[in-house]
Amino acid sequence: MYAVLHPPNFAAQVAAQQRPELRRRPFALIDGEPPAEMVFAVNKAARLLGLEVGMTRLQGESCSEVVVVPRSHGEEVSVQTILHTIACMFSPRIEYVEIHPGTYVLDIQGMNTLFGDSAQLASRLRQRVMSAGFLANVAVSQNFDAALCLALGRTGISVVPPGEEANAMRDLPVRILDLASEHEEIFQAWGIRTCGDLAALTETDLIARIGQAGKRLHSRARGAWPHLMFPIEPSFEESLAERMELDFPVGLLEPLLFLLARMTDALLERVKSKARAIALLRVVLHLDGGNQHERIIRPALPLHDKPTLLKLLQLDLETHPPSAAIVSLELHAQSAPPYRAQHGLFLPQAPEPGVLEVALARLRKLLGEERVGSIELKDDHRPNAFRTIPYAPPPPARREKPPLSVSMALRVYRPPQAVGVTLVSNAPARIFWDGQRYAVREVAGPWRVNGQWWSETNWCREEWDVRLATESVERVCRIAFDPRSRYWYVQGTYD
Repeated sequence: MYAVLHPPNFAAQVAAQQRPELRRRPFALIDGEPPAEMVFAVNKAARLLGLEVGMTRLQGESCSEVVVVPRSHGEEVSVQTILHTIACMFSPRIEYVEIHPGTYVLDIQGMNTLFGDSAQLASRLRQRVMSAGFLANVAVSQNFDAALCLALGRTGISVVPPGEEANAMRDLPVRILDLASEHEEIFQAWGIRTCGDLAALTETDLIARIGQAGKRLHSRARGAWPHLMFPIEPSFEESLAERMELDFPVGLLEPLLFLLARMTDALLERVKSKARAIALLRVVLHLDGGNQHERIIRPALPLHDKPTLLKLLQLDLETHPPSAAIVSLELHAQSAPPYRAQHGLFLPQAPEPGVLEVALARLRKLLGEERVGSIELKDDHRPNAFRTIPYAPPPPARREKPPLSVSMALRVYRPPQAVGVTLVSNAPARIFWDGQRYAVREVAGPWRVNGQWWSETNWCREEWDVRLATESVERVCRIAFDPRSRYWYVQGTYD
């Protein structure tokens, strides 16, 4: 059993779906290289005004009531991806009919246990396409060509019982069989107008006059031509892309976010259908003048929350605005399994990943990219040398042994605190720190450290561990002396 999904006047439907202002107006789509542009598709309102496919652009613009817009191949590709995703929900084996854009043939054998009988499946398939914003014809038949012709020639849902294909196709116009131009002229001269007229001819006489093509056309008109199905299954990641061309350059962020919201919503629908989440968003903005502005938003954890993703897009574009107005945009996504973690009942509540990611994006906007993230130690001999890397939560580690207890830790001061030091026998004896005088009870050192002597960033110092005391306070600290600046300072205090 085959079910055919066909959106009539596909290009016009795509234009109306992507440009809501065209839905209540007559419009025509033009395609080709100027000045030889031709009318490629028209909607019903424009057809009633006399416009037809094949007219020149000048003929289309001669009617003041008709809006003439260029055809967008990128938008049609995005809509085909939506229809492909819907078709995959109803069958694992589908075939794309290239000569009829947007048309898919589904092998629904055995799908009755999931969606009911053929009529119920066709109804649910059509409702799903209409909920996505498109009109579609759906036909179900045991023969591939019969189902395809019925979807092309009849409006709504058509279900053909086995063996009734010839009767069902009897009133369809013969041009529905995709005739060659010479065959169309021959049938016109013979007075063959419908598939029923063609099926009534004798097959041998037809073959004798137009060759082996007559056998194929005669069998297709009766719904008896066998077909070998070539199912397609493109990569899921390749389908996670949305493209949109703008009618005029956009320089403000607010209307751009409105368009990105629609594109993000479409991507989320696709990843949710596969029980996945969005791990990366790549925004490509085509600017006026031919340049591109590309940004990558990589949440710390895969998300399927639309408001959070839109907020991350907004904050990133506000931090890194494009240099010119935008004429078209693309949104690409990468999917990943959603993050799931089981928290203990008696552990403190951690912040939600999406809320934390938005907070980090706000901080990056205020402070800069290099000032927000996780700390990573550098492969350097300089003490406390580190750099900031993008924040990513580490995977939960399993502790096989209890953590070792640390008896002492150095609490480092950033920046170091300057102190005054009195030396006795080249060792610290008294220290003046924060308006108070300390006596050095114990001292260890010095440890002389230096590095990068070959560059301008060379450094050196002498470090001492000292026990300081007054009448009421006792502290253990690490102090250091910088020979170049002749300054003493406190590095940190031991807890």
